[in-house]
Amino acid sequence: MSGVVLFSGGGDYVDPWHPFADTSAVVAEVLRDDGFDVETVDRIDVLASRLAGADLLVVNAGGGPQPHPLDARLSDLIAQFPGALLVLHVAATLLPEHPEWERRLGGRWVRGTTMHPARGPLELRAAEADPITEGLASIRTVDEAYSWLRLAEDARVFYTQEHAGETHPVAWAVERDGRRAAYDALGHDVEAYDAPAVRELLRRLARWAAAR
Repeated sequence: MSGVVLFSGGGDYVDPWHPFADTSAVVAEVLRDDGFDVETVDRIDVLASRLAGADLLVVNAGGGPQPHPLDARLSDLIAQFPGALLVLHVAATLLPEHPEWERRLGGRWVRGTTMHPARGPLELRAAEADPITEGLASIRTVDEAYSWLRLAEDARVFYTQEHAGETHPVAWAVERDGRRAAYDALGHDVEAYDAPAVRELLRRLARWAAAR
């Protein structure tokens, strides 16, 4: 059984738009049902004490439009963590003054460039044939269509969505320095996880990141 620490917003990191406790509960349930041992924490001090025994760090948190006072501590913890990383939704906006976050993740939300239209019906299309996308050529849900995220050249894109006549990456993965990281832009609220395919994508990305 792989050990997962899920760092959730709602404690040290909060914003006015995302019900982190609710979505993190769904994420934890999905991963537990898939055989992961999941512990959810929402405080940096607790995160620091739990990472040593974890194989996978899942980040489902946001801190609002400005750098957060705890960003330096969070950045250090993630940089020192030798395990795998799975980042969800608005967590791509974290650590705006810490470039190591983007390098580890293989991309990020860029303030002033990245955006999303109003939450609504969203369809994702598989970008390539891969075990991550096998049997899931398309995914339909209700969520925010993240657009114009910045992506590294070596990132493997699994799913995209169309907005304003352009194709935008939604889920990707990178492997660098022997460490795996995956990103899933879905998960604004609990309704986004109602679609079974969204939960299946989450499971597959977690398995890939943890090399299961």
